[in-house]
Amino acid sequence: MMDRAPGESFINPFDIEKLRDFNIFALFVTIMGSILNRASWIGNDTSGSGRTPHEQKMAGILGTWRVLYAQLMMLLVAVMLIALMTHSKYAEQTYEIRQELTSKVAQEAVSDPIMREQLNASLAQIPADGHAIGEDAPLSRDNNVDTPYMETAHNVLAGTPEGNLEYQKFRTLYHQMMLPVALKNILPMGLMGLFCLLMIMLLISTDDSRVFNASSTIVQDIIMPFRKKPFTPKQHLLVLRLSSLGVCIFFFFVSIFFVQLDYIQMFIVIMTGLWLGGAGPVMIFGLYSRFGNSVGAFGAIIFGSGFSLAGLILQRSWAGTVYPWLESKGWAVPIGHFLENVSHPFSPYIVWTMNPVKFPINSYELYFMAMVSGIAAYVIGSALTQRKPFNLDRLLHRGVYDIAGEYKPPFKWSIRNACQKLIGITPEYTLGDKVIAWSVFGYAIIYKFGLCFVGVLIWNLISPWPTQTWSTYFLVTSLWVTAVLGVISTVWFLIGGIVDIRKLFRDLAARIDDPLDNGMVEGHVSLTDKAAFEARGVEDEDE
Repeated sequence: MMDRAPGESFINPFDIEKLRDFNIFALFVTIMGSILNRASWIGNDTSGSGRTPHEQKMAGILGTWRVLYAQLMMLLVAVMLIALMTHSKYAEQTYEIRQELTSKVAQEAVSDPIMREQLNASLAQIPADGHAIGEDAPLSRDNNVDTPYMETAHNVLAGTPEGNLEYQKFRTLYHQMMLPVALKNILPMGLMGLFCLLMIMLLISTDDSRVFNASSTIVQDIIMPFRKKPFTPKQHLLVLRLSSLGVCIFFFFVSIFFVQLDYIQMFIVIMTGLWLGGAGPVMIFGLYSRFGNSVGAFGAIIFGSGFSLAGLILQRSWAGTVYPWLESKGWAVPIGHFLENVSHPFSPYIVWTMNPVKFPINSYELYFMAMVSGIAAYVIGSALTQRKPFNLDRLLHRGVYDIAGEYKPPFKWSIRNACQKLIGITPEYTLGDKVIAWSVFGYAIIYKFGLCFVGVLIWNLISPWPTQTWSTYFLVTSLWVTAVLGVISTVWFLIGGIVDIRKLFRDLAARIDDPLDNGMVEGHVSLTDKAAFEARGVEDEDE
């Protein structure tokens, strides 16, 4: 990982200006998206389902510790794969892995049997090779151990629109399936079974939330608004279950037949951008602004999500349809010059070059433009069509709408409580909650941001570190520290999870069903809240 070409380091963050897709701009977009789209993704509506708002807030804080072991696992697997597939010590073993990998990928990506046999024969002639540090040229994006396989596939397949598309599929599947094929060949049978079991458990624990979220959205926002008579509780549950079954079937068939044509992380970014391109402004301005309205919300979804959808379509149809059409019209060269001129001020972090195989604009750049479009559409659409300020007090249960008596006097700043307020500590916090909040603050702000980021940044601006020092830095901060905290948090969550599960079943046993609590909304509030407002004689001022 240290023997990389200048500007393409995997270790030194000050030496990555030549990395095209995963660079500083991608990091900026990731941070922007995490702030703008906080709790917007499918399945995250469960973040509003805690027993109390305070407990849900604490669950979000605990999530900081929950992801530590996942990050450590991904880091170890990635480093293992890079070392295995590039080092000359494992050249013979990885040659067999690559031959098996290319054979399986060709079976999936190349439809013509004759062309597939020709490709496999050409790939089989590539000799076993590994990277010898100090002897071979440093590895780069364009010159690495996998380059002969990509060049051979390009020479055999490319040249026609159909061939370019098949080459794009081959290249994507080659990189995507390298990890599974490598693990299959290096892990013993029992350990491989445990790893597969872990993947299945992670899949189930993730997809159940996704399926329930999608099916409940279909029922609540598509089916029920068109019914004159609401469902009974039993009918509601039946329709929800049938909708969940339909969503599962849809997910299953899309997963089988839909093949991405880019890095899997890029595919995830553009797919999530179909919703997150416009969801953030809808949530933020819808909950915390008085100028927002339905026109702005629909505008954010149409322009933000529509931008991502257009980008996804262009990416998938570029090699086979769009680029050949541009070339037939004589537009490929002038549009290529236009893209180069537009991206030139942002080079080397954003470089748009016309390519017959791959769409010039990557997924992070499309996602960024989608978010900006969503924000602009929401603000402009709401500003042009707003009739009167929105009744925000009614939505947030403030003033006369405080039916639960949860009014809190305005916070008074002082030197003593300033830090607690910045961290979010309120009178509801117990001693244990305060310990958790302060620990997260110490880890995330003081240690990670203050010491590991700001301190290291200032140090390197004054005296840049060599690559070896950066390697030691990441070994300590990303491996040792994360491993220790991961062990502690695993034991902590195991004990706390058992205690909370027992509380959950006790609360469910004592729960009183409310027929009005069915997810329906009228006048921007739930039916339960609307009934409570009417019982208190509070008039609806938000027609």
